[in-house]
Amino acid sequence: MYQNNIWSVQTNALNYVQRYKQHESDRKDKFDDSSRIDISKMVMHQAVKGLDKQGFVSIPSRNILLPVYNDAYSDKGLNAGANYANKSVIDPTGEHKPIMGEGNYGLAAHNFNDGQTGFSGLQQYTNHDSPYLQNGHLKGSDWLNGQKILLANAHGIYDYRITGQTLVTDKKISVLNPTQTAQVTIISCLFPSTDYRIITHGKLKNIYTWDNAPRKLGSV
Repeated sequence: MYQNNIWSVQTNALNYVQRYKQHESDRKDKFDDSSRIDISKMVMHQAVKGLDKQGFVSIPSRNILLPVYNDAYSDKGLNAGANYANKSVIDPTGEHKPIMGEGNYGLAAHNFNDGQTGFSGLQQYTNHDSPYLQNGHLKGSDWLNGQKILLANAHGIYDYRITGQTLVTDKKISVLNPTQTAQVTIISCLFPSTDYRIITHGKLKNIYTWDNAPRKLGSV
């Protein structure tokens, strides 16, 4: 029952674990005296040979904290964490390097179908196509609306808010087309129907330098 998430047994258990982890994280933050300089150095520490680290992505409500690298189109990149994704209809070869806090910043990471690893926590019900795929129709979800997505690099922290989720086929790369407004587009697989991608959309709310970032943002 747990493995197949019958009657949402797995999802309910994972939601409890998420709340507990968030509580523990908040408790530890109260005693963390790391300086902003220390945190900014950690964010850009190069940890994987052959990949160019771009920073970190955090979605606090889902206990997601992943390094961001530069290769969303290889197993090496996706196994290392999140990666910027930039192959679009406008730029099919991915020549343009995206910039945090500007335009459409695409991110991709694996959904390991466990509700915890990679971007797995962005699927509303583990191992359930619903509510994203219903009777062959591509739908979406608003269950994460208003939650924070934080990107961080050497320059500072980029504070986004989730505006919704949509479902697309694995061939629809137009979701990564450039935009005038600053947004983040997060791509992860749907399980068990793996020919589809859950797209989590976020809109930029604030940009902070490391000097003026609220202390709590830096410790998430």
